[in-house]
Amino acid sequence: MSPAEIARRHGARGWNPRARRPRPPEATFGRRAESLLVTVGLIIATLGVGWLVWSVVEWRHGRTASFRVTGLRVVRRSTGRPIGICRSLVRNALLCTVLLVPTVLVCAFLAFVFVMGASPPADLLSRPRAAPWDRITDTVVLDERAHTGDKARFRLGHLQDAVPINMN
Repeated sequence: MSPAEIARRHGARGWNPRARRPRPPEATFGRRAESLLVTVGLIIATLGVGWLVWSVVEWRHGRTASFRVTGLRVVRRSTGRPIGICRSLVRNALLCTVLLVPTVLVCAFLAFVFVMGASPPADLLSRPRAAPWDRITDTVVLDERAHTGDKARFRLGHLQDAVPINMN
């Protein structure tokens, strides 16, 4: 059976081997914070060496060791491809030198305000947000685990609605 014949057969059922996969949703602040905590844990657990080696290996895929564990990835906003080393270095330099200090100061102020009795907005941790260093370097952090939930679906014969599979 030729590739054209296979494509024609499966095309009738809506399968296209050349179709682009939909992009996963952007990571929320909560997912990014989780990744930061995993980073600290990995650095402590591997004494920094294992984390550094693992991060260098994952670097070409647009993620660090903690992003791999939490299912996050940094890609270019325009193309959707993983960022290269140059863009990653610029992004991290902006993150560490220019934006980390003001962010820490603002967070310390907000923590003080919340301790004194103010309450945070309801969707503070659940809505996707772009960090300033992502906007400057034209990158986006995607949550690949949120996208995999769509794979656990099947169709019942002629019914048009997808029925979710519950694995519990």
